[in-house]
Amino acid sequence: MAAAVEEALKKAALAEAENAVKAREATLAHVGYPNFGKSDHEKLEPDDWRHTDRRDDITSAELQLAKRCHGAHIETLSQEVTAVGSHYLLIHYDVPYLNAETFRLTVCGLVEKELSLSLPEIRSRPSTTQAVLMACAGTGRMSQKHRFWTHVPWGVDSFGCAEWTGCSLADLLKEAGLKPGAKQVIFTGADKGVEGGKVQHFQRSLSVDDALLGHVMLVYRMNGEALKPAHGAPLRIIVPGWYGMASVKWLTSIEVTEGGWWGHQMEAYSFRRAADDPGRVPLTQLPVRALMAPPGFPDFFSRARVVAPGTHRVVGKAWAGAVEIDRVEFSADHGKTWAKATLERKTGLFGWATWYYDWVTPAEGTCILKCRGFDAKGRSQDEPGDDDFNWTGMGDTQPQMVYVRIDPAAETTGSQINLIPETRASKSTLNVATADGAALEAELVDALYRSPGSQ
Repeated sequence: MAAAVEEALKKAALAEAENAVKAREATLAHVGYPNFGKSDHEKLEPDDWRHTDRRDDITSAELQLAKRCHGAHIETLSQEVTAVGSHYLLIHYDVPYLNAETFRLTVCGLVEKELSLSLPEIRSRPSTTQAVLMACAGTGRMSQKHRFWTHVPWGVDSFGCAEWTGCSLADLLKEAGLKPGAKQVIFTGADKGVEGGKVQHFQRSLSVDDALLGHVMLVYRMNGEALKPAHGAPLRIIVPGWYGMASVKWLTSIEVTEGGWWGHQMEAYSFRRAADDPGRVPLTQLPVRALMAPPGFPDFFSRARVVAPGTHRVVGKAWAGAVEIDRVEFSADHGKTWAKATLERKTGLFGWATWYYDWVTPAEGTCILKCRGFDAKGRSQDEPGDDDFNWTGMGDTQPQMVYVRIDPAAETTGSQINLIPETRASKSTLNVATADGAALEAELVDALYRSPGSQ
């Protein structure tokens, strides 16, 4: 049975890799710069109020979402598996507490046999454990200068690669038996709230073809432990290779339909040029991306990194969904020059790969580190820029930036290092020369505060 599961996963990964390439091509054609940018949107919606041209005007509402929907701890990129408490979380509404003993999953709609399964019945089915990299569709939203501010202000840190244990969705659907005309599978979670002006449960769908590929899992364990409430207990789906919104938490029902359903979470998670865009492109498979665990140690507030001069091994991870990674490049001079990093194998068909680079620092000063990934299908990350735009600020892959101060004093506990200029730079009005130091140049401020979670 295990061999059959592995074979199904391999076939699914091959199909997903091809689909990922098509998804990226469609995205770039519709909202990729220079095909579409900030100035184009302004012509479409001159009275739009949901976007801002500043990065230091975070609202209290955004802060509230950022506290509820926490990112990963960037230093965990040094580890192969993301710990449960460090894995990113996006919780749209409230965490529903479901009783595992009375829980039932219903499978209904265009099926020959409707099912109502208890958690023990689901756990008794043949299972698999897979390392799956998950990232939020809003990753990098703060990198877009024309920011969509009525959502979570993600930097690069909405990621996690855990080991998920569960059974096959495809096998469950085959057991229920699909009736003629079945084209869409709708997944409903127990979480309920108001979004887009409508009272709703969180719902997403997959085509029947995607649902039957063999890689989608009904999951009840994370890193060997029963799911925690915030991660979807007692049951969720995991759609390997897709953005995280597809992996519905607190799963209560699976409904097979003839198609045509397009709920709010389908509309919200699509690449759009404007609020109403008939040409929208749904978010599906993950793009390629590389991130690094910042070297040295951080200042508490600004998160500016401090290292002593010498050689430092910079370690990170790269992912591309089901696609293999071709290479990762590292820069210590803000992208002026790039060097090829050492790349290891992925942790699984839908996992991530470790990379590292031995960086020889200057004797002292400030450096801006960057990294970028390229996959075996020719996909690469977005080029840095302020003209990139899509309506909800989704899917940004501009390279991570890490601000590093090189100072010999970093070797000695108790020594003094003046990081007041870095702290003051968090407010544009305070980024001026004082007795404590000079104002930071614009590119240094950008490296420190453009993408929260990078440091």
